[in-house]
Amino acid sequence: MLKENSKVKVYLCNHQTFPEIRDEVKTRSSGVIFKVKKHNGRLGIDYNTRRSPYTCKGETFTPFETFASNVIFEDVGTGKQYHYSNITGSLEKI
Repeated sequence: MLKENSKVKVYLCNHQTFPEIRDEVKTRSSGVIFKVKKHNGRLGIDYNTRRSPYTCKGETFTPFETFASNVIFEDVGTGKQYHYSNITGSLEKI
């Protein structure tokens, strides 16, 4: 499971083919590695803060729960992939 100080790559996938076929949508963050951080008991990353001034109140830290379910987080160390489920309220392994 992802934890503080894990390193992840972030993928945005075409929702129609997710998760059976990962049809990645290329973004400015494609190939970038982010370090997982913990802030106020929540896990997240420093990601695209210019696009999330409301959900993250302009903070650098962006919690995983603010990402859509078609965003995949790949643990660089293990290769395991996760997405945040709004149904369970947690990261789930794919």
